[in-house]
Amino acid sequence: MISYVFKIILLAPPFAVSAYLITVENRGRFSHPNSLIISYLLVITLTTIFHMLMGTQYLSIYLNVSLVAIFITYSRFRHPPAIALTIFSYIAHNDVLFVESSLMIAVILWFADRIIYYANKNEGNTRNP
Repeated sequence: MISYVFKIILLAPPFAVSAYLITVENRGRFSHPNSLIISYLLVITLTTIFHMLMGTQYLSIYLNVSLVAIFITYSRFRHPPAIALTIFSYIAHNDVLFVESSLMIAVILWFADRIIYYANKNEGNTRNP
């Protein structure tokens, strides 16, 4: 719905995967709320820097995706949809809309995960916060 209203349909797939991981696989290693926020903030920051310095050429997307993939692989903040978000940012190139919509949707997903976490906690099913 958000992607339709704000005309960012091309950015929907990474967020849809994030929503799936949070709602269905909420105890998985890729659905931790801090991983979601940190990895998406990294993507937003790196993508904005690469777009400003190098534009949307092939070298820019290659370096950007490589850095995000390395971060997700070797850090404790593992949220693979962030790689897809990096790629889609080059397809729907609009830096302001990309940053605004990505932040808004990441926060919504983070809150959804917190709600699911506390609902499971009240039922006695918890995971490490």
